[in-house]
Amino acid sequence: MSQIRYCLFFILIAIILTACHSLWTTQTQQTPKPQPIMRLPQVEISIPTTDFAFIFSQKATIEDPISPRKQITEHFTAREKTNVSVEDPRLMIDGKMLIDLSLLQKEDYAFPLPGAKIISPYAGRRKNHTGIDLKTHAKDTIVSAFDGIVRLAKPYFAYGNIVVVRHYNGLETLYSHNSKNLVKPGDRVKAGQPIAISGRTGRATTDHLHFEVRVNGQHINPNIIFDLKERKLNDHCLSFTQEGNKIKVEPINVMPHQLAGEYNPFTKKQNKEIVKEERGS
Repeated sequence: MSQIRYCLFFILIAIILTACHSLWTTQTQQTPKPQPIMRLPQVEISIPTTDFAFIFSQKATIEDPISPRKQITEHFTAREKTNVSVEDPRLMIDGKMLIDLSLLQKEDYAFPLPGAKIISPYAGRRKNHTGIDLKTHAKDTIVSAFDGIVRLAKPYFAYGNIVVVRHYNGLETLYSHNSKNLVKPGDRVKAGQPIAISGRTGRATTDHLHFEVRVNGQHINPNIIFDLKERKLNDHCLSFTQEGNKIKVEPINVMPHQLAGEYNPFTKKQNKEIVKEERGS
């Protein structure tokens, strides 16, 4: 029993000595001195002034759309000055042409006889009426539908007094049965400019305007170009394709990049041939 007591006593002494040694070591250990912080010398750095005008425009603007303008013949031969149905050698060289009517501004077109009503439609009962007949009252003022240059102005068989204007958009318009022509070949006219006075010359039974729209010498339905009921211009894009002796006209949808230059859309027949070639390759 006494041996156990001695053992416990020595263990207790050892614990006390160990605790005292640890406490002494902690108190006598030197605390490291903090190192001084190095400070860099202050240097003033000047920020260069940069003009960012080349990146950001001074004023954001939307450019006005430009009216479509074709390369047309403006100096006419004797045949062009005396015949209604003639081709323009500078148009549809490859048999195709595109006219986007939506690019025309309000001031770029005019209804040929303001306030008139249609008394005879295109084709008509006999299916051979090459234009539309418009009527208001005797000796009313006829105006040019678009900007252009007068190609023909003279008496012309059953048409009576006639005016044909070649326009910069690729179209031609014809005005006939006039009591008086106000322009002559070579005159440049603006849309809405008076060019004739309505009448009943030629094969006409009443005072009216016979109005035609032509492409490369061939007449087309004016309803394709004009909304005749509202007396305004249609706003679609038209594709003109030469097919034999006729010109096929159809509205199409094109991408903006295709309007950047002269875009010639393929016909349905050509599209089928392309697909056939791709499948065979």
